[in-house]
Amino acid sequence: MSVDMMMVCNGRALVPATEHDYAIMRQTYRIGQVIKTETKRQADRSLQHHRLYFGGLIGLVKDYWEPQTGLVHPAEVRTAASFCHYLQSKGIALSPEQSQALQQDYLQRLTQKRAAKLINPMPASTAEIHRWIKIECGYYDVVRLPDGTIEKKAKSISFAKMTQAEFNEFYKAAFGVCWRFVLSRHFECESDAENAINRMLDMAA
Repeated sequence: MSVDMMMVCNGRALVPATEHDYAIMRQTYRIGQVIKTETKRQADRSLQHHRLYFGGLIGLVKDYWEPQTGLVHPAEVRTAASFCHYLQSKGIALSPEQSQALQQDYLQRLTQKRAAKLINPMPASTAEIHRWIKIECGYYDVVRLPDGTIEKKAKSISFAKMTQAEFNEFYKAAFGVCWRFVLSRHFECESDAENAINRMLDMAA
């Protein structure tokens, strides 16, 4: 198990660096339990930016999370695109914008119809959303299991595994994923979502 910790101002205690690290600690250890740790000085990276991701971006996504991603198979997305091409081949003129809008409308209706059939879906945890974001960003390794199946194993974004420059790029990609799948349904523009993320972080401070 790996978590990020930081020294608090009085210099006499280590505390979890983010809510994600805190959740891992609470799930693993009981309050008052003595544990032995090995500390390592991590590369310089913005703790505030780290918190912006876990406490701000993921926190906002949790508030608006809806079980609608993953309900449409990639093959169905390709079929929708192929159907638009078919319409064009039959003489029905569609601009690229019209074709894209038609596909999105169909897929959104299909997704909402399937989501409506889900009864009391379990709320996603920070860890589950974090893993989903990394997979959607393409930040994973492909592992072949003994039975021949393929599994996507999300990579770590810990201070030890990622520089600040790399984290900057990851955060941009993560925000793009969250905007595309979740936040765009609730905010008029990306700047509104970014302001909401900053407000969440301010309230948690």
